Amino acid sequence: MSPDRLTLTRAEAIRRRKEEEQKRREKLTQKRVRAPEPSAASRPSAISQVEPIAPRVSPTISRSRFRARYDVAAMPVPEQARPFAARHSQTASLSLPRITFGPRWFSLLIVLACVAMMYFYLTEPYFLVQQAIIQGNGRVSAQEINTVLGITNQPAAFLNPAQIEYNIKAAFPEIYGAYVQVELPARVTITVVERQPVAAWQQDGQVVWIDAHGYAFPPRGEAPGLVTVSATGNPPPPEADLTQTIGARPFLRPELSAAIATLAPHIPPDATLVYDPQYGLGWSDPRGWRAYFGKDNRNIALKLVVYQAMVENLSARGVQPTLISVEYPHAPFYRVSKSD
Repeated sequence: MSPDRLTLTRAEAIRRRKEEEQKRREKLTQKRVRAPEPSAASRPSAISQVEPIAPRVSPTISRSRFRARYDVAAMPVPEQARPFAARHSQTASLSLPRITFGPRWFSLLIVLACVAMMYFYLTEPYFLVQQAIIQGNGRVSAQEINTVLGITNQPAAFLNPAQIEYNIKAAFPEIYGAYVQVELPARVTITVVERQPVAAWQQDGQVVWIDAHGYAFPPRGEAPGLVTVSATGNPPPPEADLTQTIGARPFLRPELSAAIATLAPHIPPDATLVYDPQYGLGWSDPRGWRAYFGKDNRNIALKLVVYQAMVENLSARGVQPTLISVEYPHAPFYRVSKSD
């Protein structure tokens, strides 16, 4: 083999070896570009990996190298390789507190509505009571009752009917009952029941009115046809109601009050009812004696018959009595003056 042929063969071998090394380098570069990079700090620039190892090659190899550069620039950058500010910029923009409407908001709206409604009831004149409508009163005027109620300019929704009834009974013993009705927006209706007197009890210079149940209360107004009982002493004490704290107090026993109501229509003209602690209830007859019928309402009709019979008998005999007692109708008696 000639030396020229040997030289050409060696040059060709060197060229082929360089071409093979260049191909291996290109394959290695492509693998590095396609493999995911672990982090942004350790990731070298894709372009810087290609440029230092690019020797002078043919145009075909150069075009392949530029194509690799373009592919590297077009590939998406992994999340780990992004800078910290870039990774957190979008997250920071969405990190504001998010307001959600749940059951607590609904409860808060209810509370606010209740507070507003209460304030409206307390301040709006449309819901404030000026005075009550009084019904059933006779001797006590509506103005007098409204004076003691204490409801002027008060919200109707906050009035206590029981307290209103208490105030009325405490101020007016002659009122037996009070029925209070409160209606929105500001209407108060009170129906009162007054005690009806059956007699005026006069004792020791004082006068009180007595109803059919024996309760005493101060006189008020006019009571046409009311009889007067002149007492020379205290009547038997009635049973006390320890639970009663206000209103009229029982003064007479119910049976004694009933006796007054029963005897009143039978009083002779110009006669007055009297009460004696010993003989009971009766009247002072204008003919000059006192008649007594006891301390209760039992057998009043029989007692009246016996009394009339005794009066006729004494008149026929010409006896002038000073006292006739039919408390016990089966054992009546009379008295005369000592001079007789």
